[in-house]
Amino acid sequence: MTDSTPAPDPGPVGETRSSWRDLPLDQQAAAWETAVPGSAERMLRQIEADYEHRRWMDRVEVRFRIFGAVVAGTGITGVFWLTKYLVDHDAPGFAAGVFGASIAAFAGLVLRRDRPGQ
Repeated sequence: MTDSTPAPDPGPVGETRSSWRDLPLDQQAAAWETAVPGSAERMLRQIEADYEHRRWMDRVEVRFRIFGAVVAGTGITGVFWLTKYLVDHDAPGFAAGVFGASIAAFAGLVLRRDRPGQ
């Protein structure tokens, strides 16, 4: 028995970081230049602008990741200090609850599977 249904489409291919695929072939550029003078130059300027934009976005992403790491480190340090404070002031049960809930929340953030690009 054969299945006549077509195989599912794997979906769109992820965006590549290379702009070489955006460059036109020399025949295409010559045809565009013949049809509309100056069009090849405008297209190449747009490809260069897109490349610069991608570089800028990569730098912004790195800054956001660094900021996130600093905020996470500060939060974890705060949880440890709060737990120590509660234990020192005779509230070990409450300290265990705060610590356990914080670890569970942190694990949920780190281990989530719906991250874009992964």
